[in-house]
Amino acid sequence: MTTVTRFRGHIRAIAWMVLIASLCAGVATAQQTIDGVTADGALYRFLVPSSWNGQLVVYAHGYVSAANPIALPNTPIEQAAFQAITSQGFAVAMSSYAENGWAVKNGAQTTHQLRGLFAARVSNPTRTYLVGTSEGGLIALDLTEGYPGQYNGTLSICGVVGGTPVTFQHNGDGRVLFDYFFPGVLPGDLLHMPNLDFSPGSPTYNAVLNALVGGLFAPGQPTLQFANVAGLPGSNANEIIFSGLTLVGAYSSFNELLQRTNGHNFYDNTKTVYFGSANDAALNAGVRRYLADQAGTNYVAHYYDPNGYLRIPTLTLHTTQDPTVAFSQEAHYAAVVAGAGDSDFLVQQSVNRYGHCNVKPEEILNSFQGLFLWVNYGIKPAGGDVTVP
Repeated sequence: MTTVTRFRGHIRAIAWMVLIASLCAGVATAQQTIDGVTADGALYRFLVPSSWNGQLVVYAHGYVSAANPIALPNTPIEQAAFQAITSQGFAVAMSSYAENGWAVKNGAQTTHQLRGLFAARVSNPTRTYLVGTSEGGLIALDLTEGYPGQYNGTLSICGVVGGTPVTFQHNGDGRVLFDYFFPGVLPGDLLHMPNLDFSPGSPTYNAVLNALVGGLFAPGQPTLQFANVAGLPGSNANEIIFSGLTLVGAYSSFNELLQRTNGHNFYDNTKTVYFGSANDAALNAGVRRYLADQAGTNYVAHYYDPNGYLRIPTLTLHTTQDPTVAFSQEAHYAAVVAGAGDSDFLVQQSVNRYGHCNVKPEEILNSFQGLFLWVNYGIKPAGGDVTVP
């Protein structure tokens, strides 16, 4: 063993001891909760453990239906993550954003205010990490790429790392393909869809569910063709049907984004070649085509299409069978980062499991610990499968 190798081994051991000491210091200690409201009406909250280690996690939450009231992040997995992070001695800053829906613009603005608000009301942190889930993962990347000097590391969990254009191209494809394989089930078309209730048990939900179930047994098995062409994840019939329902149900966010663009279409499949059906020639001749306009494409690119320019450690964690944010977005973002020449700043980890954000708290904690070591001691975590059985 060389002297350099022994030295690196000592550094790694010391880093782990420091981390463990940090974890133990905050276990089972009280914390201070500080609430406030920003000038534009966003709620925010700071969780500060009594044995705060001086470092701050800024959290960006995922998509919330535009019809829901403004509220602080409070899902079970978020609560578990906040508890795990604060038990290690880290403070957490979070926001509701001032609006719901595909609020990438406002979400980035509001989240970016949190560090300054925290410094004013608590103290200036020594390190600041961005952590985002789903839509919040895209917001975290927006701030990572745009303000690298103000953050030290980023963790995106089941994030929309492919960006808004890739996400809504996939969602739009889902609608036009569903209409091709199941004509007449849904009213209107991609750009003229009424805002219908798609909650489980609603008439629209049941109509799509019945079509997908029936399509498993109909001649040609259109459900399996739809799943194959649309790239629906799932290892059994129930998962495939749920993935189909999820993709078709994305019409509500599609409609909302159309409102944000003042009706300017951002979806374009005029040159898309679909494949994987029983008759691809008939599919490509028969599927409805849409032409985007420049104002629509400009909006979705600005809010937000990642550019891959990274200057701080960035780690992504994603389930391999995600029905909401396709796992293929990870490969897309890796290619964008490689094109920018910044792959050294990106590590991508996966959890071999079905579901959107279906990760265990210990998997989040393990990834965050890896980010901590990378930021503080230069120990880069390994990528790949990090599934906890």
